[in-house]
Amino acid sequence: MISNSTRNSWLNEVYLQFRDKIYRYCYRKLNSREEAEDLVSKVFLEVTRCVDSFDKNKASESTWIYTICRNLLNRYLRDGYTHRRIIPIAAEDPEDYGAEAEEIERYIQADELASGLAQLSEDKRNIVILSFYHGLAPGEIAERLGLSYTNICVLKSRALKELKATLAR
Repeated sequence: MISNSTRNSWLNEVYLQFRDKIYRYCYRKLNSREEAEDLVSKVFLEVTRCVDSFDKNKASESTWIYTICRNLLNRYLRDGYTHRRIIPIAAEDPEDYGAEAEEIERYIQADELASGLAQLSEDKRNIVILSFYHGLAPGEIAERLGLSYTNICVLKSRALKELKATLAR
């Protein structure tokens, strides 16, 4: 067991050494400064929380931190689309019911879409989210996920077919 001062010193060194690298990695994957900054914060909170589980005989600091980062990034990309906003149930003006009904219908469709996305494999789900939610082109997605352009196009096509079949049920 290491002392708190030693642990804090080590965490500070790790933070200073990897902060910018983790930020650049997250920014490259998310293409958003704010989202990258949020994810970097989450990564180092997780590093702090799990510091006692780090074993330098099993992995280097870099490997351990990037594994935490990759896992949080994948979870963020997977879950990012499924978070839904709350819609007010009652309209203040009876004439607003038509617009509210349309909004509720969009909410129901979004919920069904989220369920359909959850049934896709992680790669396919990430491709659909990056393509339609983040508006990225296949080449950008290929770069972010480390896959070929052709593979992205094939996986996207298969994902959309699966999603269409799921939503048709």
